[in-house]
Amino acid sequence: MMIELMISMAVLSVGLGGLLVLLVSAMYTDTRSSGDTSSTMVAEHVLEQITAEGLGADLPLTVTDCAGNASNIATLRPAATGLGTGNGGANGGNGAALTAAGIIDWNNQTFAQVPAGYAINYVACGANGTQTTYDVRWDIIRMSNNTRMTVIGARPTGSQQLGGLRFVFPANLRTID
Repeated sequence: MMIELMISMAVLSVGLGGLLVLLVSAMYTDTRSSGDTSSTMVAEHVLEQITAEGLGADLPLTVTDCAGNASNIATLRPAATGLGTGNGGANGGNGAALTAAGIIDWNNQTFAQVPAGYAINYVACGANGTQTTYDVRWDIIRMSNNTRMTVIGARPTGSQQLGGLRFVFPANLRTID
């Protein structure tokens, strides 16, 4: 009788151990999803500020985050259309470098290498006074005299670029106005 009880306790322990791993993994995934959602919301906020300015105005804007930090964001389009025009690298535009797929190049350009005014650290405030800082970068491409495409990306500053437990896919948005 005692041996049967010990065997059933061992089986129960192994089962609960596996369940604990599943529970911890679910909690981590929930936190990661929250980071992905917040990155998208921050990128969308800055993108809305840029597009609300209107096409005719290429003046810098000021965005204030929840910590009271005011950041100047540049919206200047390159003078010419086409790839390689502007200060945004081989794939065009003014601002952060883009990959060949047309998204922000996080792997080959550090925050300090982005031209001035095309990258900010944006602090978003959450519940219970928590604050998360996001690395936000954008590129503005002249499509024609009357249109521009804005590509923007955001990710938490502490996230790794490739894999790992703190990896968060950067949010990448684009719009034409």
